[in-house]
Amino acid sequence: MISVETAHAIMDALEEAHVELVCFLPESRLKPLYSLLLEDKRFEVVTVPNEGTGVCICAGSWIGGRRAVMIMENSGIRTASESLARIGLERQIPVVLLMGYRGDLGEENWWGVNHGITMEPMLKALRIPYTIVRDEKDVKPAIHNAILHAETSMYHTCVVFGRPVIS
Repeated sequence: MISVETAHAIMDALEEAHVELVCFLPESRLKPLYSLLLEDKRFEVVTVPNEGTGVCICAGSWIGGRRAVMIMENSGIRTASESLARIGLERQIPVVLLMGYRGDLGEENWWGVNHGITMEPMLKALRIPYTIVRDEKDVKPAIHNAILHAETSMYHTCVVFGRPVIS
């Protein structure tokens, strides 16, 4: 599970990058982050029923001139793939994804392994540039770079928090 310190670093990076809206679908690895976000007044927070809905809300926020991020477990890339393809490949509307890496080496749950097996091929198939953060000191720079790259490229980007960061 992500530490409270790392959760605060993520939130600080989002504020520094002028993110106004955060969508998320709760999952266990990032639980402390979700709790803190719901209490924080710096962001408008929207919980979503599925990842596809969340990325569409983030896209709408971007169209309206507000920066947004979608936070989810990496298994959600499969659910969100149709929405991401349509808004990214067809419309060039960027969405920044922040994902916990379920299925990373050392995964303790048998059901989580497939999430790790499918994540990178899905990101590559969708042509989404991504970075896997494995050290807490890299959390803030990775988020800043992803947001900058999304706006420069007019396409999605993804930051994946690896096992050393969310163990």
